[in-house]
Amino acid sequence: MLRFAIQIPSAPDATTWIAKVRKAEALGFDSVSVPDHLGPSLPQLAPMVALAAAATATTRIRLAVTVLDNDFRHPVMLAKEAATLDLLSGGRLDLGLGAGWLEEDYTKTGITTWDPPGTRVSRLEESIGLLKKLWAGGPVTHDGAHYRVSDFESFPSPVQNPIPIMIGGGGPRMLRMAAREANIISTMVKIGVDADHRQAAFENQLSIIADAGGRERDDLTIGVRVFFGEVTAPGASRHEAAARLGQRFGMAPDEVERSPFGVVGDPTAIRDHLVRVHEEFGIGYYTISEDLAWQLGPVIEELSEL
Repeated sequence: MLRFAIQIPSAPDATTWIAKVRKAEALGFDSVSVPDHLGPSLPQLAPMVALAAAATATTRIRLAVTVLDNDFRHPVMLAKEAATLDLLSGGRLDLGLGAGWLEEDYTKTGITTWDPPGTRVSRLEESIGLLKKLWAGGPVTHDGAHYRVSDFESFPSPVQNPIPIMIGGGGPRMLRMAAREANIISTMVKIGVDADHRQAAFENQLSIIADAGGRERDDLTIGVRVFFGEVTAPGASRHEAAARLGQRFGMAPDEVERSPFGVVGDPTAIRDHLVRVHEEFGIGYYTISEDLAWQLGPVIEELSEL
């Protein structure tokens, strides 16, 4: 089954926010997701608060964060907040976690130091292990390189045990960790490189996940972020739409048409493309930005049944 998340970063008021998430649920999206940046270059709502509001206004749609910066929240506090949201939503949380990548979130706020990537990844790995212990119930004692907890029992218990974890990343170490610890891996490649490098990087990421044990896990879903797309009228030229998109992103039309990171064409062509990507690469989870997701809305329910 293919899963589709609509990423909605913000809304001007509560009425608009609630209307958006209800529309996403009615259209058949699997989840609504909110990213996690402090701004000002990426103005967004606070994800856990926004998703709590979404939970009260919906009944089915899952609540995802794509993805929380691990360095902004101590795992003890995050375990409590995530379990609370999972409890109050009836077990609908998918907790996305990452090691952080936007330097200004650190340097302009002073929340914590902008440490080298290896340090940030180590903190994330330790945090995930501690979160799972805290959600499991009972007293937890942990003495690690980055976090220390002494005989502490977290409350409340989540409905899901454990809460599904999504890890977003593209580097070898992140992907190997995700293959062991995540339920969903959101892979990332740099768009601003040539086509051969993009394709090679993506295929290498899938190989790393498989070699790290992901191939043997039935409970692991591989996802991608859809960076570009255009939904055309039925029968309109897919190649012409691909050429328009290619001019914007420095891609040849045929690469646009083949790319697992984009969708282009009428609903039938997009459906066939997603089936091909799923069969060829094993992709089962798509995170789609709001504007493009609304264009796909009329066919999301059909696509989710594939």
